[in-house]
Amino acid sequence: MRKLMPVLGLGLLVAAAPAQAQNQPNKVSIAVAPFTFHRTVAAPPGAALETSALSNKFVTALVQTRKFDVVERERVDKLLGEMQMAEAGLMDPARAVQAGRMLGADFFLMGEISVFTLTTTVREIPGTTRFTRAEELRIILDMRIVDTRTSRVVSAEKGEAVMRAQQLFPQRPPANAPVDPKALDDIQREVVNRCVVKVIDAIYPIRIIAVTGAEASINRGEGGGVAAGDVLDVFVEGQEMIDPDTGEVLGSEETKVARIRVSQILPRFSKAQVLGGQPAVGQICRPASGDAAFSRPAPPPPPRDTTPPVITILSPREGATFNANPINVAAQVTDDSGQVARVTIAGRDATRDERGNWRGQVLANEGGNRVVVEAFDAAGNKAQAGVTFAFKSTPPNVEAEARLLVEGSVDDLGCTLTINGQAVQYDKRTGRYSVRVAPDPQNPGVVTIVATDEYGNQRVETRRVQ
Repeated sequence: MRKLMPVLGLGLLVAAAPAQAQNQPNKVSIAVAPFTFHRTVAAPPGAALETSALSNKFVTALVQTRKFDVVERERVDKLLGEMQMAEAGLMDPARAVQAGRMLGADFFLMGEISVFTLTTTVREIPGTTRFTRAEELRIILDMRIVDTRTSRVVSAEKGEAVMRAQQLFPQRPPANAPVDPKALDDIQREVVNRCVVKVIDAIYPIRIIAVTGAEASINRGEGGGVAAGDVLDVFVEGQEMIDPDTGEVLGSEETKVARIRVSQILPRFSKAQVLGGQPAVGQICRPASGDAAFSRPAPPPPPRDTTPPVITILSPREGATFNANPINVAAQVTDDSGQVARVTIAGRDATRDERGNWRGQVLANEGGNRVVVEAFDAAGNKAQAGVTFAFKSTPPNVEAEARLLVEGSVDDLGCTLTINGQAVQYDKRTGRYSVRVAPDPQNPGVVTIVATDEYGNQRVETRRVQ
């Protein structure tokens, strides 16, 4: 039986994994889309490759790392079938995000086989009748990992595996003989194992988990991509670097503080000997490079300010009423850092008075009004508060009819009586009257009383309005 000897190479292009994925205390979940062939790939004669078998090997390898909660293949296949994405390969990241979120996965991994070749070379041995046949089987696997929580492609990876074999034949052998199934299985496992390590590196960096004297422990065990004898540099992370335009975390400053050599691989973690420096729990490890000079760790950055300012609106009072513009607004703003960078009132920058309060003016509209005050601290945290008040600038309309109260008596119980031209009834027993009459429009300050008896005698009395 032919024996193919593995010769492996692996290239990698990895973007910085998000800080929240690195620091999560629990396992992240990951969904793996079925691997596909790139449209330019044709299986070589005698070397059939089942992509579903390759996908299953990848899922199994991820589970064995104990680093991830892997979504079941059946669920992934069913969803992609419903979304008509089963043959999508390296699909658009936006659709990958959509699929990952529907599966409840933090990360979505998709890949395709970009190279799958079998090269056979037959040569005659000079001076003999014998021949040699050399075979080279090559697989290149391209992958992307999408963070469904941030919609970012956190890594793009290329895994490559090559296996070569050579046989001696007494006569010219056929050029296209079937590939040994075991060799095909071996090369798949090699490329999968190398790529799985890169998946771990993209999401979980190697970290120091314990230090005891001259021995340190790291969070990689069997299948974690480290081997006894590996030398790693240890780094302490400094202040985060944030893009001021997008708010995206670009990475952090790092200082090399130690160097270790892996001495023992255990199922879930590994032990290492401290070669120099002072490693500490939580620090990041990477393959050693350069000299072993270690810098003193930078002081830890101050805690990142995540507390917004506190706004107290001093005026106007909630529910107050006003009848004249503009309305003066005053607010007291405090921040735990003592650095209030900006305050706006109704969207316009406020000014600070001699007492440290923030002031501005607004033009109110008829009816109910609400003014919003916003405050920003030096770290960009924002707070918001509002107050509601009523405004009415038009006076009320008044409609009224003024009447005069006139009281008195007559001594002739048979006469007729008018006051300001209005007939008035009086008590036929006593002659008393009490009546309200309209003012005389010609002489509103005077009341004219006229009594006429049955003989036509008439008496006119005038009284001034009191």
